[in-house]
Amino acid sequence: MSRPQRVLDPEIDEAARAVFLAQGPSAPLQDIAKRLGISQAALLHRVGTKEALMLRALRPMPPTALALLEPGPRPDTSVEDQLLEALLHHRDFLRRLVPWLFVLHYSELGGARALRAKTPPPVALREGLTVWLTRAKRSRRVELAAPKVVAEALCGALEARCFNAHVGGATYAPGEDAAVLRQLIRALIVPSEPPARARKQPKPRTAR
Repeated sequence: MSRPQRVLDPEIDEAARAVFLAQGPSAPLQDIAKRLGISQAALLHRVGTKEALMLRALRPMPPTALALLEPGPRPDTSVEDQLLEALLHHRDFLRRLVPWLFVLHYSELGGARALRAKTPPPVALREGLTVWLTRAKRSRRVELAAPKVVAEALCGALEARCFNAHVGGATYAPGEDAAVLRQLIRALIVPSEPPARARKQPKPRTAR
């Protein structure tokens, strides 16, 4: 008699995530079990309940862009380029997160219970970006009166684009993300440093 297939926790989460995203919160556990090649009873033995599985598969994680912001502004790259890099990284994170939020919101768990966290991802990113902007201001890399307000504006605009694109497609979030975000950064932040291209002056020619 062959031994039952050993399924790892990340494989269970990945299968559940795929099924819930495709079918919504009413997706039957049998479909997840079938995808894993195990019985529904075996799946329930591992996860306890459908609600518990949904929570562990779809509960939001901390924003990965925090790892880019935590070291503070780098001296070798313009503030504008560093902010754009972090925001585009967060955009990719939101593109995965937003569909999870919709499934959890419309599940029997309800959004408030399912999304409860010590520091929700939107708050964590705002806090991290506020600290980063404050450090850039203190080092005289930028001129801005209220780093917290600028962080709110940048995060809010990016979240709105991601939610709109998920609901209505590209026509609901017109424009290329990088171009829109760069324009927003320039509207909100005045650099104390000259642009990167302007800083690179050609070397004077020496007389032969």
